Amino acid sequence: MLKAFLDYCKCLRCQECSAAEVCPNKAIYKIELEGPAVIEKEYCYGCGDCIEKCPAKAIAVNEI
Repeated sequence: MLKAFLDYCKCLRCQECSAAEVCPNKAIYKIELEGPAVIEKEYCYGCGDCIEKCPAKAIAVNEI
């Protein structure tokens, strides 16, 4: 099963997360405006749409 993972060290903490905007299941969201994005693994189905939209390349899809 594929799931998206966020590398918090690479995350630029963009005010509007472009990866979250393209997630079809809304599995990526922000809790705090200045904080990193959050990926809810239970809602992610590993489509990979978020990978190309993240300007920091902080998201990868891996097998779990």
